[in-house]
Amino acid sequence: MVLKVVLFLAIIFQIVAAIVSLKLTRRTKYNLSWIFISLGFASLLLRMVLEALPFYFDVEPRYYRLLYIWLGVSSAMFFAIGLLLIRKIFDYMDKMEREKRASEKRYLSIMVQTEELERKRLAKDLHDGLGPLLSTVKMSVSALKKQKPNDFSMEILDNVDNVILESIKSIKDISNNLSPHVLDNFGLEKGISNFLQKINATKSIKIDYVSNLKGLRMEQTIEAVLYRVFCELVNNTIKHANASKIKVNLYYDVLSVKLEYTDNGRGFDMKETMRTNDKGAGLHNIFSRIKSLKGEIELNSLEGKGTEVIIQIPFKNED
Repeated sequence: MVLKVVLFLAIIFQIVAAIVSLKLTRRTKYNLSWIFISLGFASLLLRMVLEALPFYFDVEPRYYRLLYIWLGVSSAMFFAIGLLLIRKIFDYMDKMEREKRASEKRYLSIMVQTEELERKRLAKDLHDGLGPLLSTVKMSVSALKKQKPNDFSMEILDNVDNVILESIKSIKDISNNLSPHVLDNFGLEKGISNFLQKINATKSIKIDYVSNLKGLRMEQTIEAVLYRVFCELVNNTIKHANASKIKVNLYYDVLSVKLEYTDNGRGFDMKETMRTNDKGAGLHNIFSRIKSLKGEIELNSLEGKGTEVIIQIPFKNED
């Protein structure tokens, strides 16, 4: 009785396996290897049904002994051929995965390029559009001051003049932050050096900067991404790390450009930060930017131990 129940359950499971195998045939794009595997499951199902018949009906196994043998041989052959050909399925899956990754990298690259173009457009509009208008207003105020107004009017004009000067300076700063002219005209090394000079001028933190680029120019996207990532790292250190020192090494070899960044701040729990959306957005943005250039990034940080970031991006210096 127990054997009958077990055989019945085995047949049910075999039917389910055969049905699932047939359904998966469509998902494998009717790959020949999976068709053979499905035929193997079907042969096994029929063989098991023949094997169970004598337990339920008055049937002599000798009547279908030859069919039973052929079903065993065919199932073995179907499985063997299917497994020999199954490499094509894995090759197809690898191909789909490579295409997916390539598509993601193209999307990230286009996103970064579009962002940089939009930054440049906004910077140009501010610098060439609003800047001259404010300069014209300043000239008008200067002309009014020459008319020798009374003390009260002169004080108002002086205030307006100061506000305009401050506005012009703010526009220049915003324009430069959106699209640094030094970066566009002189390259990554000068762009970072110019940014660090402004930070060092505040004397709030000491920054050691070493580079061997020596005016080397790279693709505009590489320079822009590395510059944005570097600025993000410095801003994070100043805002959150409570560090007193930052060390930066920027150099290139035959096949890549490398940025090494360390600070002596209080560090952070990387897993917790990456899990928290509001705190981890900046890190996710950094990883996405580096990924868009097919680069590698290694970030190490422990609470109380500071932060270390190593970024390497493929780059071939044709000179």
